[in-house]
Amino acid sequence: MKSEIELVISERISKNGIISFSEYMEILLFHNLYGYYNTGDIFGRKGDFITSPITSSLFGASIANEFINLRNAITEPEILEIGAGDGSLVISIMEHLSKKKALPKTFYIIETSEKLIQSQRINIMKKIPELSDIVKWVKCEEITEINGLIVCNEFFDVLPTERFKIANDKFFQLFVGYQGDFTMQWVDKTKKFRNIFKNLQCYDTLSNYDNYESEINFNYETWVNNINKMLNMGVVFIVDYGYNMKEYFLPDRKSGTLVCIHNHEANFDPFQNIGLQDVSSFVNFSYLAYIFKKLKLEVSGYLEQSKFLINLGILDVFEERAFSDEEKVIEINKLKNLILSNAMGDIFKALIITKNYSNPLLASKNFNRKDIL
Repeated sequence: MKSEIELVISERISKNGIISFSEYMEILLFHNLYGYYNTGDIFGRKGDFITSPITSSLFGASIANEFINLRNAITEPEILEIGAGDGSLVISIMEHLSKKKALPKTFYIIETSEKLIQSQRINIMKKIPELSDIVKWVKCEEITEINGLIVCNEFFDVLPTERFKIANDKFFQLFVGYQGDFTMQWVDKTKKFRNIFKNLQCYDTLSNYDNYESEINFNYETWVNNINKMLNMGVVFIVDYGYNMKEYFLPDRKSGTLVCIHNHEANFDPFQNIGLQDVSSFVNFSYLAYIFKKLKLEVSGYLEQSKFLINLGILDVFEERAFSDEEKVIEINKLKNLILSNAMGDIFKALIITKNYSNPLLASKNFNRKDIL
């Protein structure tokens, strides 16, 4: 017996023929009735995974420090979060800014999942009801030329991606078919991928590989263009797990970076637990930086999450807070999870983009590694 989401996908294939892997992933995750992000528990210990803002409010408070810094150069700056999860980040940012008497005029949220919007509303009303009037949910086209800070935390990894394979000196793209069960069909797209990778200056490396699979995400361009249209002056923080181009296409990474999470356990099969598991791919930060540069935005920083948060003053935020002895032990462990290299500290990276803004930033003041992009 096929589930509702499997029926939706199989009907799409029957109507249109084979579909690209990104279209398959789009339906899996974002179908308005049966997609993963519109059904079930996703975040926290009862869900499938825990993000940095859920791990500790220190994460959001640290990011809020950059917003305070922006106020020195921007009159009445605003904040926009793209993909707000369960609302933990907006809550921790707003709590910190309220204590510092530095609240934004408006905190915008762009969220495609109605289920998550409802969860965000409930959590905001529960934790910061006195600040709820500042928060507004909007669509991309409703925001033009804001001044301030845009935050994308674990957003780009979940954008539906294409998968490709290199075999016998050719590039193949993955499509999904249906013959009683879903099938993988690799279609020769050598010319298309040769041109793409030559532009990205990694064709010479990839062309030496054989029996090699990986991802390239064409949805990056859509969202970078959206960000460019929405931002007039200010800073963009993109925080996610990922690599620069050289690390992304290492010879040993021959199965790519696609990963699925179900009940806090990882697997690498997007054709199991259909509609019941998260599917994502590691972010190619060099590719993202390339697209921003094409639009004449400034790549101002690239560094590990640990260094990013230390620059933003996470250790000072921790010291400012009053904890009981028991609470302090708990918070120290949460802090370690955010910044230690064997936890989230090095796996997650921060890409820092600026537009029409040249004042010094806290986030990139030390440890900047943008030269490796």
